[in-house]
Amino acid sequence: MACLQHPDRDQPVYLLAHHTVGRRQGVADTRITLPEISGIHAAIQWTGSHWIIRDVSRNGTWVNGQQLIPAKNQQLQLGDKITFGRATNPEWKVENLDPPENLLIDRETGEATTLESYHLLPDEHDPIASLHFNPTNGVWIYEILDCNENSDSAKVVSHGARVDCARNSWELFLGNSQGTTTELSLKNLCIADFRLRYTVSHHEEHVQLQLVKDDMKQDLPARSHNYLLLYLARARISDIKRGIDPADQGWVAVDLATRELGITINHLNTQIFRARKQIADSLPDAIDTSQLVERRAYEMRLGCTQLDIFKGSQREELEASTGEYPRIKELAQESDLTPA
Repeated sequence: MACLQHPDRDQPVYLLAHHTVGRRQGVADTRITLPEISGIHAAIQWTGSHWIIRDVSRNGTWVNGQQLIPAKNQQLQLGDKITFGRATNPEWKVENLDPPENLLIDRETGEATTLESYHLLPDEHDPIASLHFNPTNGVWIYEILDCNENSDSAKVVSHGARVDCARNSWELFLGNSQGTTTELSLKNLCIADFRLRYTVSHHEEHVQLQLVKDDMKQDLPARSHNYLLLYLARARISDIKRGIDPADQGWVAVDLATRELGITINHLNTQIFRARKQIADSLPDAIDTSQLVERRAYEMRLGCTQLDIFKGSQREELEASTGEYPRIKELAQESDLTPA
């Protein structure tokens, strides 16, 4: 992650794709309060292949002791030393020139973790919340994992926001402006636009999932959370066949699901988010996967309505009920040992 070494602090200053340095509070991305510093003094920018710096000040910017020509771009090199306002002012050293990234910065240690498009918190092994990017409206959403929470459990978070989860606290750093290079054909496409095709082994030990949309096909390897998605798919298909209103189709009480699947609520929540993450990682960033599993107080359902279930080569025909699922409890318990 591209960064400058602050002359007076141990922690680096990470660079936004377009990063400004200056004295004006609330405007400059990195603030220097010396009187000779202009409101916006210099700009550092990622071009797509390299970083450049541009002086836009009254008093000048120096790189390795050479004053920059005002308003002219100069490419930065690893190890460059930059001074702002005066050549004798403290030096800012260029420590890294990698492309810009989105980060979670630990507020206590300063350690930075690259932020994935679907990120589980405090970690993937025991998640209780998530951060995910919604490409439809270009925002990041922080969401509590607990299925019993209502819609207030999800909120939009922006660059610089504090994110608290369990005993951890991070600063959200959005260095990479997502969505600006997204293919237009993929914009506003969400997981509900895909057909989900399940292939289930005879004894239901393995559930594979294929996502289909026009010419786009994505095969997902069998994972333990696919069985949960299969369970929700069967509930939705059953309600579709009964002619239930679309707004009411497929809702399953959380306590019923945990009993029938033989798992705890915490394990259920973990499986939901691992399923979302696997699908988000497998599809282009422009596709919104946040509604794979929809939730309301004490209930959940699969957010997709185009569903096929095959056992071998035979399409499964469901009666108008959730039915009985063989070895549900045993499979759910075994899934604890299956990597996500």
